[in-house]
Amino acid sequence: MGNFKKGLFLGGLVGAALMWLNATPKGKEMRAKLVLHLEPLYVELKASLKQLEGPTKEMYDALVERAVEEYGAKKQLAGEMRNVLMRELKKKWHELEKELNQS
Repeated sequence: MGNFKKGLFLGGLVGAALMWLNATPKGKEMRAKLVLHLEPLYVELKASLKQLEGPTKEMYDALVERAVEEYGAKKQLAGEMRNVLMRELKKKWHELEKELNQS
């Protein structure tokens, strides 16, 4: 399978997952749970990153992965929920980077 077909396939899967999260009652419930888990993790990551000197995206991504794995194990989150949390937290790097530069 070529790269284009793989990208098309993965894009379709992501689109279907997002549609599921937004359209179905179960998806809306899952999204609400995700938000409940996302905020405390983000606050924890922000505090950890402020202690580092010259944090980079790579450092942040590594912290995200470790934090989500530990948090997911403690809260007994399903693998897919952990993946979604990881993806959403990694998206917040630019927001956090701006905040760190302003400090």
